[in-house]
Amino acid sequence: MKWFKRLLPSPSMMIACFALLVVLGGTGYAAVQALPRNSVTSVQVRDRSLLARDFRAGQLPRGATGPPGPAGPTGPPGPAGPAGSSGAGARWALVRPDGGIAAQSGGITLAAHPAGGEYILNFGSAITGKLILSSGGYAGDPGDQRGETTAGPCGGGAEGRTCPSGFNSTSDVFVQTRNDAGTQSDHSFYVSVFG
Repeated sequence: MKWFKRLLPSPSMMIACFALLVVLGGTGYAAVQALPRNSVTSVQVRDRSLLARDFRAGQLPRGATGPPGPAGPTGPPGPAGPAGSSGAGARWALVRPDGGIAAQSGGITLAAHPAGGEYILNFGSAITGKLILSSGGYAGDPGDQRGETTAGPCGGGAEGRTCPSGFNSTSDVFVQTRNDAGTQSDHSFYVSVFG
């Protein structure tokens, strides 16, 4: 029996075990029970103790944007895109003050030079409904003192003007060049028809 008494715990050991059971039971109960909504406030939370994963997406405001990182390596080039249409292109001519054609895209002739600062060029096909542009040039004409250069289709109608007889077809372009005083005078020019 002496031997059995030695195995019995002391009263202090029994109190300590009972206290341990009470503490563990309370912790287990609290872990199983859900906290009521909004029961944890800023008073119960220590500063910097919460992590980003403790919040739902969009709940925290974004911070300042950091500096950009280093550029990554360049990737391989992508495949070539499909070829575009060649389009109608442009026909153009560079004309000297005397009406001679210094350079051109092809098929353009001087039809007439009826007066000073007036030129009629034949483009070989109808140019109505197409964009016509003209500007001053320097072919055999080094002077910088000149006025505007204008161009438009012959053949009358809403787009053009009536050119002198024999040169009034829809294949002809009428060009006027002026000096800096606005008076018609011979000057070099470019003329282009697009489309």
